[in-house]
Parts: sequence; structure tokens; C-alpha cells
Amino acid sequence: MNDFALAATPGSMTVTAGHPARLTVATTVTSGASQPVALRVADLPAGATAESTPAVVTAGASARLTLHTSISTRPGTFTLTIEGRGASVTRQVEVRLVVRAAPVVRAAFYYPWFPEAWKQQGLDPFTNYQPARGFYSIDESTVREQVAEMRQGWITVGIASWFGRGTTTDRHWPAMMAGARDTGFAWAPYYEPEGVTEVSVERIVEDLHYLRTTYGGARSPLAVLPGRGMVVFVYNANDGSTARGCATVERWNQARDLLAQRYGESVYVNLKVFPGFRTCPGTPRIDGWHQYAPASAESDFSTAPGEGTFAVSPGFWKAGLAYGQEPFLARDRDRWWANLARMNASSARWQLVTTWNEWGEGTSIEASAGCRAPAPAGTWCDWRGDEVSDLVADLRDLPPPGAPAPPPAAAPPAARRPADGSPEPVRPPAGSADGPSAGPPVR
Repeated sequence: MNDFALAATPGSMTVTAGHPARLTVATTVTSGASQPVALRVADLPAGATAESTPAVVTAGASARLTLHTSISTRPGTFTLTIEGRGASVTRQVEVRLVVRAAPVVRAAFYYPWFPEAWKQQGLDPFTNYQPARGFYSIDESTVREQVAEMRQGWITVGIASWFGRGTTTDRHWPAMMAGARDTGFAWAPYYEPEGVTEVSVERIVEDLHYLRTTYGGARSPLAVLPGRGMVVFVYNANDGSTARGCATVERWNQARDLLAQRYGESVYVNLKVFPGFRTCPGTPRIDGWHQYAPASAESDFSTAPGEGTFAVSPGFWKAGLAYGQEPFLARDRDRWWANLARMNASSARWQLVTTWNEWGEGTSIEASAGCRAPAPAGTWCDWRGDEVSDLVADLRDLPPPGAPAPPPAAAPPAARRPADGSPEPVRPPAGSADGPSAGPPVR
């Protein structure tokens, strides 16, 4: 009878949630002739996936197995079963996986509103820069490239703009989810309706339930912290006073309770700071606080109640404004590096990058090939770098506390294609506009 044996090296691995573990699976012919062997992994914890390269080997050959964990993976010790299924026999080998909670999570704000947002406010394209990727659309292959690049900078979570059901951003979420599946990268919604109007408790509950049931599930890259719930960052930008902000805190606490009562679902809530946010009666129930202010080089809220954040921005130059016109933040690599060093030295649980691809406000760390608008000589317009953008390379070279070594695998060469010098004009979406969500909000 044709038969084979399996062996896995190493037999035990320890990994930080959000990062991969890698091992080699070797097959050996023990009798008869060689045969194709299909590899799979059983008993994976929730929030983890396995990828075998190749998926099928000829007995006598080896495969590289990558175990992708995400921030949704529960810490603990797990016994995994690697199965090799041949034509005549199936063999198994067990390995041990220890998952530790990530002491620090690095995340980037992400905007899934392209191609629609390239043309707005009378400008086409609505950016002062030339994206090295061209004037792209949010599709699965583009997102997969972007995720690979973000992971090079130890970014394990994308905080993705979401304006509501049926909006431009919502229509692009399926491509985002497909592009991140089986990578260990996770998506958390940036709940934008609060920046447009005061949202009712009922709507918050139904929106959160929609996000969980539409984009969650097995192998989903939706960020769900074990024992805490789906991660939601909230853009409550209209809370200009303590009274209004505390009312927002109360509404979100009520929504959390109603969500649990009605659907048995939990949520991790991170609100945008406002004057006096520390003093609200309901503040102790909010999980974390952040600042979204990319015209500032850094925003240190590492000591905020709950889980603190530290945000960094590479620059701010909004489309349609002259270079240097306020609000404005010049790009400076030395300053950026110093910001990253201070972020790592802080005690912040969340390290936030504003942004991956907000091209309209000129805050992107995604690669640029140059400036489209007039800028002084010496302006940092091209940050394509060699393998990844210079800004991502700096993030890679300054890993967050607790990050494993070596860094993630390099981004695919396709992600570094040259800029398209003559893109086709961007057409607005068919049908009626989405109101405030048809393009980027004014922050």
C-alpha cells in the first residue's frame, strides 16, 4: 500500500495576536509509491486561519504553513491537528500554538470611498498628490495589496470609514473584507454618522447589529476582541461642549445595553475626545478614547480613561488649498520618525496612524509618486521608497512594543507598480448621491 508520514517543525510556537506563526510540514514516503497529499489544519481557534504553500504536495516534499492570528484570536494554548489527505490514506500530526494578547495594537484609518471620491468639490482629482497606485477603485485585489503593505508597517487593524447601510462606504466593505480574508489583518468600522448628526440609540443598535451580521462570521476579518466585542471607533466630531459630549457617552452606553439585550451582542466602543470627556458620569464604561486631528503631528491620549491612544500624522495638505495654507502640516521625515519614537515610548494600547489613504486631505502614508499641485522646491512629494513607501518603512523599522521578529513578509511587487500618468476621468456613482457619504467628510 502506498503510505506516507507527516512531521511538523517546530512542534510548538508562541505568537502575539495579530501576527503570524510559521512552520514547515514535511512528508515522507514510508511504503509504495509517492502520491499527492492535500494539507489542512483543524482545531484552529476563532480568529485564526491557516495557509499552506503549496496546498497540495507530492509525498516526499515539504510545504510552508502559515498560521494567521488576528486581534480577534483568543489568547491561550491550543493543540492543532495538521492533516495530510492522500489518495489511499490520511495521516495527522499535532502541533502546539500559544497565543498571547497583543500589548499594543497598531492601526491605520482607512477610506473605502474610491473611485467616487477622486472627483468632488469641483476638483478632479481631489488630491494634491499623485498616488503611486494610480486613481484606483476599492476592489479585492487592490485591498489585498494594501493590506500586505500595511502589515509591513506592523499595522494589524484598519479603522475603515462607514457612513451607514447602502452608502458608498458600505458598498465597498465587501471588497475590503474579501481582500483581508485569511491574512490576519482585521477591519473595525469608523462610525461616521455621529459626525453628521446626533444618532438615535435605536439606529446605533441596528447599525451595529447590521455590521456584525453582514460582515462577521467564520473566517471574517471583522475585528472582534475576545470577551469584549466588535471594535467600533466613533467619529463624534460635533461634540464641541462637555454637555453635548456627555450626552453622546450616555447614548452609546444605552446602545451597548440595548444591543446586548436585543441581540446578545457586545461592542468595544472607542469615542473621539471632546472638552471635559474625562468628567462624564458614563466615561468609565467607554472602552477607549482617541483624537482624529491629522493637521497635528501627534495626539497623545495614552493616559485617557480605559485604553489610551497615541495618533501620528505624516502631514496635512487639503486639496484645493495652496501649499502652506491652514490647516496645514508639512511632511518632514525627521519629524515623522521622532513622532513614531514618542508613540512607541508612550503607554498607549492603541497606536493610530492618520491615515492610510485619505488623499483629499493629504494625510496618506500610502505611496505617492509626486505632487500635482504647485509646491516649493524640496517639498516631500515622492515617498514611494524601495519595497514599500518610505513612511511604511519607518513604521516597519520602529515596531510597536511586543511585536515579533522578523517583520511580516514583503508586499507583492504588483503593489509597487508605477503611477498611471493619464488616468481616465472618475465618474460619479450611478443613481442618487449618498448625501454626506458621497465623498469625504470635512474634518
